[in-house]
Amino acid sequence: MDIRAYIEKETGLPTAEVAFTKPQKLPFIAILDRTDDDGDDYHAQLLSHDLTVEFYAARIDAENEKKIEAAFAKQGWKVTKDREWISEEKMFETIYTTNFIEKR
Repeated sequence: MDIRAYIEKETGLPTAEVAFTKPQKLPFIAILDRTDDDGDDYHAQLLSHDLTVEFYAARIDAENEKKIEAAFAKQGWKVTKDREWISEEKMFETIYTTNFIEKR
């Protein structure tokens, strides 16, 4: 699964893996996806994801947060949500974390 493309399609927000190479206008999303292969000795048929989705916005943006959360729910991903204020950037960061297993 192309998680970046999925999140961008479902939310309509600019989305990058890890970081954008150029400054972005708020709001936007950055994803970090740590993966591990698993399976039997000869076939890595399972891919375990530890996914972090960081949503950046100038204000608390419930409308876009609902879109992000709906994308998670559509996949059956259970998430943890946290929020921080980044004072030097004058923006909110809402952080979603989840883990799930993908069958290949």
